[in-house]
Amino acid sequence: MVVGIAVAAGLAVWLLTSDNRDEGDGATAGMTHGESRIVAPGEVTALPDEAGHALYWAGDRNGAELEYNDTGGNVHIRYLPDGTPPGAPEQTFLDVGTYPFKGAYEATRELAGQKGMALVQHQDGVGFYDRTRPYSVTMAFHDQPDLQVEVYLPEKNEALKVVRSGDIVPLP
Repeated sequence: MVVGIAVAAGLAVWLLTSDNRDEGDGATAGMTHGESRIVAPGEVTALPDEAGHALYWAGDRNGAELEYNDTGGNVHIRYLPDGTPPGAPEQTFLDVGTYPFKGAYEATRELAGQKGMALVQHQDGVGFYDRTRPYSVTMAFHDQPDLQVEVYLPEKNEALKVVRSGDIVPLP
């Protein structure tokens, strides 16, 4: 029963955050609702305390500023090209979302086995992506069983490349 609830919660989070995923043709999708801001390099380590849970990111990236967007616990770290205003509606940038819910690891493991999903093995956890929309990889890690992480890029299989590179790690 607990596993069923966790899978249902994972599916709900995955579906509710689907507005961050591409509609299937590489076009932009809408940004999540919430107040966005650019984070100065010295502020990065304070973000998990602000969110109230661990956050994942893809590390520092040349030519990109970090945008922080908290929608009531679901946090997105977007990598905006220098000069792009926070809250820009385009979803053409690397986006790493961290979603807290009880049983996230188990739910992600179960969802990875669903029809149409491709399993993504990771040394520290498990993930999956929708074979028909390979713009987003959803993951969970052994050491944070109540967090789900989504990595999004609007070009086919680019999110998978970021995940496989090992760049997705907890914020320091």
